Amino acid sequence: MKQLSKFDIGMIIAFVVVAVLGIAGWWYLSGELQTAQGEAQAAAGQFDTYSKKEVYLPTKGNLTTLKSNISIMTAQLDPLVNSTLQAPKNALGGIQQLDTVAWKHSLDDEVSRLNAAAKTHGISVPDGFYYGFSRYLNTNPNQDATTVLERQQLAIGAISEILINAPVRSIVTVQRTYEEDAESTSASGSSTRGAPNSSQLAGHSFESPGDVYTAYPFQFEFDTDTESLRAVVNALMKADYVFVIRSVMVQNQKLASPKTGDLPQMAGANSSDATSIINSSPGAVAATAPPTPTVGLQYLFGDEALHVRLRVDLIDWHGIAQPTTATPANGRGRGAGHRANAAGANGSGGNGPGANGSGGANQ
Repeated sequence: MKQLSKFDIGMIIAFVVVAVLGIAGWWYLSGELQTAQGEAQAAAGQFDTYSKKEVYLPTKGNLTTLKSNISIMTAQLDPLVNSTLQAPKNALGGIQQLDTVAWKHSLDDEVSRLNAAAKTHGISVPDGFYYGFSRYLNTNPNQDATTVLERQQLAIGAISEILINAPVRSIVTVQRTYEEDAESTSASGSSTRGAPNSSQLAGHSFESPGDVYTAYPFQFEFDTDTESLRAVVNALMKADYVFVIRSVMVQNQKLASPKTGDLPQMAGANSSDATSIINSSPGAVAATAPPTPTVGLQYLFGDEALHVRLRVDLIDWHGIAQPTTATPANGRGRGAGHRANAAGANGSGGNGPGANGSGGANQ
């Protein structure tokens, strides 16, 4: 017999190893394939089961039901939108741009009307009060700024009427954001603030994504009592315009509650007539007639004067959301460019001419 060479023996061993590895690989892969096929069949079975029994898959019937529900919801929401967000007496949608002289005359007439109403109701306002527009006491705005100023004038007029009809005791300040100026922010991103006692409120208006609405901020400071403050809040919620109260700061005229020992004196009774409960027997004080008061009913709480700082937004409703474009670096979308155009040719920023108002009482 011919003896095998070392090469032949090596080749035989290599073939045997390859065969063994191939068999092992086939056995492993066939098992994985069967497992994968089983999982696929199980998933197909689940899909078939759910598509026949469940309601949340996008089948043709489900899409029809969804469209019907949307129609029903729209029919219910439209009257609410028309009566609340776009009320018939809401004049924001009918604003037409006025020239600067016409707007100034309109503002002067509005200020005169509000001051006369305040006088009729016994409400004090500072001398020369201009209801947030002291910047234009002796000048006119740019032509491109009158439209947004008309919106602010409507809001301030409506809120001032609510305060007057409540009635409050005095109107101290009215502040608005200077929408006619290009927005100016500090390095931290917070809006620059006007000088103290000016008619300028920090910040700018906010435009919602999709241009659904614009929120114009205002701030009113006034003196009132609890009943009139309640009337103010209720009237804001029922107004023809959509007002959103952002914050209310209330400072009470009396910072400390009365002491129990002072109550008889407040009632006008002679404290010497009162029986002390110290070292008394049970029931002795109750059996003793109380001192007779010499004055009428006295309120311990709730009748004080309140100084109120009211921060409220006017919501200018635009309608259904529109497709939005890429948000610019400042993150304000289309609204920022829209307001920048309203600043007019002067290109003044938030700290531009008049940004600090006229100061003093002419707000």
